[in-house]
Amino acid sequence: MNDTSGGRRILLLVGASVVVISGILGVFIGENGGQVAAEISLFGVLSLPTSPLAFSLYGMAFSAVILAVLFALVEYASRVENAQ
Repeated sequence: MNDTSGGRRILLLVGASVVVISGILGVFIGENGGQVAAEISLFGVLSLPTSPLAFSLYGMAFSAVILAVLFALVEYASRVENAQ
């Protein structure tokens, strides 16, 4: 019996949902933020225009990277535990 495929499927579904929700929230934040400032500086490195598309893409990319790191750490912890 392979229980890991069901768990992975659920994690991927939750991760995809979070990325989509981040994109939707980015649209709303970018729409309202455009009235306050024309652009913002992210970490002093990247200048991002306050448009709905830019905030949506940034939110989706940021949440996808964070979730990928977290899922990779969970996978690593699972392998270490199974090896013992």
